[in-house]
Amino acid sequence: MGKNNYFENLIFQGGKCINVSGKIDARFSGMLHWHQYTEILVSLRDHNEVTVNYIAYQMNMNDFIFVNSGSLHSVHYVTEDSFLVIQFPMEILTKMNELRELVSLLSRKPYLKYDPYSKDFCQMMTMLREIVETYETDDPFRETKIYSLLLQMFILIGRISSITLLPAFSESEKTGDKNSSLITQACMFITENCSRPLTLESVSHQIGISKSHFSHLFKYYTNMTFVDYLTVERIRRAESFFPDPKMRIVDIAFEAGFSSISSFNRAFKKIKGCPPSTFRKTRVD
Repeated sequence: MGKNNYFENLIFQGGKCINVSGKIDARFSGMLHWHQYTEILVSLRDHNEVTVNYIAYQMNMNDFIFVNSGSLHSVHYVTEDSFLVIQFPMEILTKMNELRELVSLLSRKPYLKYDPYSKDFCQMMTMLREIVETYETDDPFRETKIYSLLLQMFILIGRISSITLLPAFSESEKTGDKNSSLITQACMFITENCSRPLTLESVSHQIGISKSHFSHLFKYYTNMTFVDYLTVERIRRAESFFPDPKMRIVDIAFEAGFSSISSFNRAFKKIKGCPPSTFRKTRVD
């Protein structure tokens, strides 16, 4: 399945260029998608789960996550009031070198954990309230005001992310659009075929690069090893079978791609913090 199959065409009410909402459509929970707008999600409760480019993030109250335009993402186990959502054109972040570097950083490390003792975070929360209040007015310049607040907020995000302390990107990483596309292709292939006996070598061959280069790129872009990523996807596949009362845990383990029930139990408990039988009961009940 190609990436275009996951495309969501966002159209904002009244022809606006920006959308601010305290509600999401919970019917689409678990559905992978991407769009041409940049998106900020602010968690409005504990225990939300968001996946960005196949990496899962567990979010608590006031945590931030940045979803770059074109990034495959989904939300899981949520209600309509789980997030504050801000969506806007990518162009706002590409006019200045500092913001371009920040976007590059956030594309790889999009999650910001809320720190109530951080002055910058407190300012960001104040700006978020201003953005929501401005959006709900009839001011003819409200989108301009929101863009101004967003720029100020990204300055604070840059401070929080400590971008000035990060090592400079290599030239190959600065021009990594092609590499990013290859890793996205690899992630999609793994997700769709995780029940098969995949190997690092077989997936690198699938996308047409060497095993060693693929291993390096995969860790760089996903912040996970190939084996860890494959395990996470198999756990996700297993979860999709839990609602079926006819399927036993052992059947689910093999359907998800695990070679034994013991390896499934170990991996599941390591990732989810409890045995699959316990997790299944809490979700199905």
